[in-house]
Amino acid sequence: MNTDSRAQVDTETAASDSYWLRPLVCTAVGLVGNLLLTLGKIIVGYLAHSTALVADGFHSLADVASDFGIILALKTSERPPDENHPYGHHGFETLGAIGVAVFMLFTGFWIGKEAIVRLLGGEFTQPTLPALLVSLGAVLIKEGMARYTIIAGRLHNSPALLANGAMHRSDAISSLAAAVGILGALLGVPSLDTIAALIIALFILRMGWQLSTTNIMALMDTSPNRSLVEAMEATAEQVDGVQAIRKIKVRQRGSYYLADLWVAIPPDHTIVSAHTIADAIEAELQNAFPHIVQVLVHVEPGAETPAADDHTND
Repeated sequence: MNTDSRAQVDTETAASDSYWLRPLVCTAVGLVGNLLLTLGKIIVGYLAHSTALVADGFHSLADVASDFGIILALKTSERPPDENHPYGHHGFETLGAIGVAVFMLFTGFWIGKEAIVRLLGGEFTQPTLPALLVSLGAVLIKEGMARYTIIAGRLHNSPALLANGAMHRSDAISSLAAAVGILGALLGVPSLDTIAALIIALFILRMGWQLSTTNIMALMDTSPNRSLVEAMEATAEQVDGVQAIRKIKVRQRGSYYLADLWVAIPPDHTIVSAHTIADAIEAELQNAFPHIVQVLVHVEPGAETPAADDHTND
């Protein structure tokens, strides 16, 4: 690995050690923020007669439930391998992300049903100014929480944190939709408040569907993006003694990857030297890609090393 790549890895490692960017700390911060936003949105929504703000409050309530689920998943995923889980417990983090998606789908369905009933029945409320102020404040707070969580998620390659960050962002957008609907109602079109609630529901359903399919595919051992696999292959090819990488398989488990490689080396190598090459491949990959938790190398005989040509005079 070159100097720039090592420097980048060192920088990322230092950042990952930051207390406030640790997955559990980040999720706990989000939990506190979501609790406060849930109470504020629902209470002010009822008092200020805003269907959209109440709907947005229940969206935040789903965030609270997902935060609890993610904390449990993260704690479980940190457990070391055991007899029943020889590959570790990292998959629980992916399950936590799926749990977030399920909460989003359920919340979106419930909010959408209520909004459609109100629209069909012509039951509209007239929101007041506090509802608009709270929804605008929620937009800023939730977007800040989304960026913070997504940064931590990318740093730790955590599907659970990335899912939670997406949920924070969906809440920010739903708060913006609520603000637009409330403003429209304040300007004389009461139905816009309920229409905003329906838009919020559709957006939540879309985000929940995307998150569920992405993480279910990860549980099905779908290969990560091709560029990552190619980068791992190129790194392994640079190890001394490697003639070719004949095949590489990579799967994701939570924040981590497991890689299997079929490597060709000169057939005249001894078992000891072949084992040394396999160890070097494992070390180089885990050094270059800190999120690789396990590397399995299958050594195969490659082509005969050509001997030096003998030059004779005719």
